[in-house]
Amino acid sequence: MALWVTCAALPEARAETPAPPKKHAERMTYDPQIGWTRTPEPIAGTEDGDLDIARQWMAREDYKAALKALKRWIKDYGPEGPRYPEALFLKATAHLERGDYRAAHDAYQALLNDFPGSEYAEQALSGEFHIAEQYLAGKRRKAWWGLIRVRDYDGGIEILDDLITNYPDTPLAEWAQMAKADYYFSRGEVELAEDEYAIFAREYPQSRWQPRALLGSARAALASFPGIKFDDAGLIEARERYTEFLRLYPAAAEQEGVPVILDQIAASRANKTVDIARFYEKTGHPAAARFYYRATVNRWPDTPAAVQARGRLAILGEWSEPPEEPEPGEPMDALPAEGGGP
Repeated sequence: MALWVTCAALPEARAETPAPPKKHAERMTYDPQIGWTRTPEPIAGTEDGDLDIARQWMAREDYKAALKALKRWIKDYGPEGPRYPEALFLKATAHLERGDYRAAHDAYQALLNDFPGSEYAEQALSGEFHIAEQYLAGKRRKAWWGLIRVRDYDGGIEILDDLITNYPDTPLAEWAQMAKADYYFSRGEVELAEDEYAIFAREYPQSRWQPRALLGSARAALASFPGIKFDDAGLIEARERYTEFLRLYPAAAEQEGVPVILDQIAASRANKTVDIARFYEKTGHPAAARFYYRATVNRWPDTPAAVQARGRLAILGEWSEPPEEPEPGEPMDALPAEGGGP
């Protein structure tokens, strides 16, 4: 009994962290004074040695073994150790490489929250951006204690928003803003995409992606126009942004076919105006009908809709006179904006 008590009172021996096979563990270090030298093999059972062994497992891409070694290191040496931020970073990255995005995110966040000035903070932000990309691409994360995997698009957007809001002076904030816009556009949420591209254009005017943001906002605005039976605000926005893109980046605009797109926008606005005129003609409001037919002829004279408008004006006994005001009480909704062109 006494012997058992004596043994039980002895301090628990720390288990050594097994190293990978030696042929995979050899590393070289470059010293500007003497050139390349072989890095001394890590000493298992020591704080530096055990973490270096975990790094060797990472280099071998055996992330399961690396995680095991890192969890043991964190348990043995705790947050007091000077290399704790490094251990957190390695742990997060090992989770990321294994596809456990939730665990990776939690570890990166712990590093960023507790050690914001760490040398690993920038790499942790890159890891967070990669997790967001995976979520937005439809990759699943573990849920319910790992029993199921679910898609987490909202989680991806939350990570991007965190990068934009809390790390605005880093390149990743710029990438995150563009990624949000591209994501919404790819899902057909064109109004959100238009807003996000516009935010990018405003917040990052010197970015090399400025042309892409302006073109994206124009495309999203155009895609938001559902047809001539609906409000043409999207067409007007698209016209303004494509025109600005053509002015600022003429060569790129030619490659993207912007002049043709502007002609198509003009034709769509003309078709919508003629459609309004037909409605008023059919419902017994000839003055309003003539007004819209004339507006079509004057503002988009080279469109097929203008040909139709001239024909209707001739049938109504009207010619190319200046547009008149509609009769009192007759609607004026959806009248195209002044500007003499698309």
